[in-house]
Amino acid sequence: MAKKLSVDIDYFDGYQLVGIVSQLKDYTLAYHINKEVEIDLKKFNNFSISDKSGNINDFSWYYFCNNHLIAKVFMISNKSKSSKLIPSKKEIDYFLLFKDFPDNTFANETVQLIRKIPNVMAVFSLDLNGIKDADLLIEYNELHEIEEILKPAKQNQKKYILKQ
Repeated sequence: MAKKLSVDIDYFDGYQLVGIVSQLKDYTLAYHINKEVEIDLKKFNNFSISDKSGNINDFSWYYFCNNHLIAKVFMISNKSKSSKLIPSKKEIDYFLLFKDFPDNTFANETVQLIRKIPNVMAVFSLDLNGIKDADLLIEYNELHEIEEILKPAKQNQKKYILKQ
C-alpha cells in the first residue's frame, strides 16, 4: 500500500502585513512613519499594474532595508486614481509589508507607533491567508523589488568591478 506524504507550505512565511487608514498623502505618511518608527522609507518608482481592461494603475511604493537584520519594509498605497490594489480591502489606504523579520515584534511595535501619528484613523495587522489577492500582492511586490532595488545594485556592482 502506497503511503502519501504531504507537506504544508505557508506561502506567506516571513511576511507580516499591516493596513493603514489615513487621508494623508503617501509622502507625508512616509515622513511621519520614518520619524516615529526611526526607519528610512524611501520613495521609488510607482508600482504599476494593469487591470482587466488593460488600464495601467500606479500605486506609490516605498522601501526600507534593515541591514542589521537583513529585513525589509515596504509601504504600498492601496489606491490609484481609478482602482484599488486589493479591492477586497477597499477601506485600507496603505499597506506596510514586513519581510524576513525574525518575529512579529517589530511589526507590532510599528503598529503602536503609527497609531500616534495625527490623521491616521486606524492601523491593524492583517492575516495574509484571509486576503483574496495576497499572493498577487507578494508576487508583484517581489518583482518590483527586483526591478527597483536588486537589478540596479547588481549593475552598480559590475561597474565597480570593472573600474578596479
